[in-house]
Amino acid sequence: MVRTVYLYLAALISLIFVAVGTGRLINTGLKYAFFTEAEKKSYFECNQQPPILGTPDLSSFKSIATDDQKAQLEQFLKDYQNWKENSTGEKCIVPARQNNVVDALTMVLIALPICLVHWRIIKKDKKNENE
Repeated sequence: MVRTVYLYLAALISLIFVAVGTGRLINTGLKYAFFTEAEKKSYFECNQQPPILGTPDLSSFKSIATDDQKAQLEQFLKDYQNWKENSTGEKCIVPARQNNVVDALTMVLIALPICLVHWRIIKKDKKNENE
């Protein structure tokens, strides 16, 4: 009795993991192929805000700034350019999408064999009971 409960429980849990992993793969595929705006919204890395500088008018600030302030301004502009290149568009979305696919595939590739092995044992036990 305990063995039977264990086998069904293990098969059920692994089947749930297969379903979740498959669902995540389908979700990622649909977002990639059809709902691209939804994909952009779903990854945290893509929604980070750019660096902030206290003074909004940079052109007038640059003419009256000290050398130290000018250096800070140049560093800010470099940081902003770096943010723009790495935190927006495909450079941001592709790694997040690939990470999601890898997680889902790992879930399916581990849970599916566990489910199949336990289900095969259950079928074998049922066949032996009937004979």
